[in-house]
Formats: sequence, C-alpha cells, structure tokens
Amino acid sequence: MRHICKRLTFVTLVLGLTSLSLPVKSQDFTEQNLPNPDNIPSPVFPVPTERQLNWMETEFYGFSHYGPNTFVGTEWGNNRKPNPKEYAPQTIPDCDQWVEAMHSAGMKGAVVICKHHDGFCLWPTESTDFSVLNGAGVSAQVDIPLLFSEACRKRNMKFGVYLSPWDASNEHYATSTYVTDVFLKQITELCTNYGELFEIWFDGANGGQGYYGGNSLVNRTIDKKTYYDWDNLTQRIHEMQPNCVVWGREFRWCGNEDGYSGKTCWSNFDVNSINSETTNNVGAEDGLLFMPSEVDVRTTSKWFWTAEEQAKSAERLFQIYLESVGRNATLIMNCAPNTDGVMPENVCTSLRGLGELLTARLSVDMALDKTVTAEQTRNPGNFAASNMTDGDKNTYWATNDDEITGTFVIDLGEVKTIHYVTLQEYIALGQRVKGFSIETSSDNSSWDPFATGTTIGYKRIMAKNDDTTSYGSGTQARYIRVKITDSKACPLISTVSVY
Repeated sequence: MRHICKRLTFVTLVLGLTSLSLPVKSQDFTEQNLPNPDNIPSPVFPVPTERQLNWMETEFYGFSHYGPNTFVGTEWGNNRKPNPKEYAPQTIPDCDQWVEAMHSAGMKGAVVICKHHDGFCLWPTESTDFSVLNGAGVSAQVDIPLLFSEACRKRNMKFGVYLSPWDASNEHYATSTYVTDVFLKQITELCTNYGELFEIWFDGANGGQGYYGGNSLVNRTIDKKTYYDWDNLTQRIHEMQPNCVVWGREFRWCGNEDGYSGKTCWSNFDVNSINSETTNNVGAEDGLLFMPSEVDVRTTSKWFWTAEEQAKSAERLFQIYLESVGRNATLIMNCAPNTDGVMPENVCTSLRGLGELLTARLSVDMALDKTVTAEQTRNPGNFAASNMTDGDKNTYWATNDDEITGTFVIDLGEVKTIHYVTLQEYIALGQRVKGFSIETSSDNSSWDPFATGTTIGYKRIMAKNDDTTSYGSGTQARYIRVKITDSKACPLISTVSVY
C-alpha cells in the first residue's frame, strides 16, 4: 500500500526563507501516467520524505538546556566575556537521570544542547578551546552528548542534537572562515561520534552583540540566507546522517514558545510568508513545501534552570500535548537540569504525572478492531472502512477520485464514556482534509454534535467541542460518526481511535 504509482520528476528551485528559518528547496513535479492495478490514489503534492514521516511518528520528545548559563543564571550568555571556568559542575552531570525523567513522561526521543549562543561546547571539540575540556574541574570535562546519547539508547529513545549557528565567543564568526573551519567541523563531530541522530536543531538567533574573541562587546551581523551555505551543509549532514531531519529545512518552528499549534495546521508551507507567527502556526494549504511544524515549550518559565523556577503542572503539560501533537505537530519539551547536574524534583514530578495522564487517557483505544461502515468507499482496491481500526498505519480508507467528502460510523459494541476521538490521515500521499465533523449516538439514530475541525494531517486529537482545558466527565455513546466535509482530493484516513 505504500508504493506510489506515479513516476515523479523533480525540478528544484532554490528559494530563500527569511529570518525565522533557513533557505530551502522547493519542488515542482511532472507526472507520467503508469499502470495502476491497485487503484492507488494519486499523491497530492507536496508529500513527505520517508525521513520526515519517521520524524513525525516520533511525536513527543525532550529538550535539555544545560551549560554555563545554568551556573550564571542567564538565558543567552552572549553579553558575557567567554570564561570556560563558569561551567563548574561539582559532580558528573547525571544525564541518565535527565533522560529517565523524560522517558517517564512518555517521550520517544530527546535533543541535547551541545552549543548555545555563547559558543561553549559541551563536548571535547577540536574546533575551539571554549569547551568542557577547559571547564572548572574534572567533573566539568565529561562529554555531555556521549552520556546523553547512551542514556537515550539504553531506553530505546531517539537521540538528537542542538547546535546554535551563532557563536558570540568565536573570533571567526561573521568572517569567511567560520562556517568551514568552525561550524562545519562541529557539525561533523556531532554527526560522526554519537551514533544515529533523528534531528539536528539549528536556532533562528544569528548574530548580535558578543565578545567574538576580543575584550569588548561588539555587534556582528550576517546574511542568514547565504552565510551558512545551507544547501551544502544540509547535503553534508544527510551524507553523514541519512535519517536526520534538519531544522528549518525539513520542519519548521511553530511560531511561538508557548506550546501550541494552530487548530488549523497544514504541513504544507509557503516560503514567502515564513516571517509571520500566524503562518508558522497554521502553515499554508497551497504551500509548495512539505515542512511540518514542531512546537517547542518549557516545563518551567525559562530554558535554563534558575533556583526560583516553578514547574508547570502535569495537567497543563497534558493540555500542551493535546494542542501540539493533537494538532498535527510534534512536541519538543524542555527539561532543564540544575547546577547539581540533575533534573529538579519538581520537574520530575510533573513529567511523571504527564506520563501517567497519557497512559490513563490515551493508551486504550476503544475503537481498535471495532466495526466501521462507510457511505463511500474507493473501488476497486483495498480501501475498506475497517482499515481505519485495524491498528495498521499503512492501510487506509479512501473514496473515489471524484468524491472529496465522505461519512463513516464506528460501532464500539456498547455504550462507552468518550473523551477523545483521534483522526489520522495517510499523509504519505499528501495532506488533504480541509473540514470534518464528529457526532455521537447511543442508538445510531439520534445524533449529538461532538466536535468540528478543519485540518487533520498526521494526527488530530479532538475533545468534546475541541476543549483542551478540562478532562471533564466525558460523553456517553456507542456510535461515533465522522463526516469529512471538505478535502483537497479524495480523503485518505488511516486511523480512527476513541479514548
């Protein structure tokens, strides 16, 4: 079912993005009609790569901000004269404990800060002396990406790295040699010494005040679209790490740091309007790029630890999950270790609580293997309505090419208490659905509205009236009716789950 029965010819045009992302390549497509005995629907472009699909299926993963900023109580550190002795852990940082805390929340991967804007490298790099090798004491000289990656793989979690392109400590920044002699060297070290990466995170902050190897603050700026030679850097990353998605090239920032995606969220993207928070949050129905959204958020109010920080409650973190993973985005959640090199207990408590809520509320699918009937089904081919509840992400229900609406009903077998209905498109052939509604019934005759929405994409989790603020008492029903009210082409639904 995964093959596409069109031969695609790619014509790539280099397009420049503005300040919140990196320049990317757009694709035009020409098609040759080929025999299609299985009646597979034609793709609706743009479509994801296999690398993007695997990344979207990760759904929820951690972020760890740790470094000199942890010890001096600041967020960026570019306005301080570089001093590696500021990085002063008294004991070896317990990366295993960090990752265990994330794992307890149900995260499937984690990304570690390897170099923030201050330029301090948390591994023994050959690119600069401003690294753990010159930190204060033996405990400061351990390789954080190594310990962190080992902790991830111990738990079968994916591992990723964050590397700020901006380096406010380096004398070569904003010169012709920084990218090749420093930045590329750092990328290469991270891509070749720590096993498989699933994501590399490049920040949008590029240039500004710093010491840049001198004795006073100066301001340096660069052309973000051309300075880093993103085309060649991305190609180099994929040569070393073929399964690694690249920030700003293969996925986009959601446009806020508050933990939510738009209720309408297209994975398609328009390169001409990336500088708008609304556009980043919503995407673009007719965008030329497949560039899904990543939502970033903090478990506290800051990225780096400070003593006065209060952790968000487990219920608030669960709401954030619904408003990100449940709105066709991935979620990267920051959990900042403290000066003792451990994750604070208040953060650990909230993370464990989140994991318990996810298990209690979203782990038992009441629709699995239940009967589904559809008013429209694509014919011929294997596109039965039962594909939506068979537990197989690679099968899907579809309508005929001339039908862009459709209705199906799930019978749970008996009256159940329903809190959430989850819909997933078969996005390997492109995102399609533009509108849908969900109704419930106890007798398959009288129907009550449950929720309405616009896009679905990889995953859409719908609560009653799309209200994410409260778990509530639920809805009593045996039947769930879903109507696809609008779609760019024949809708393809791979999964319907009921919780």
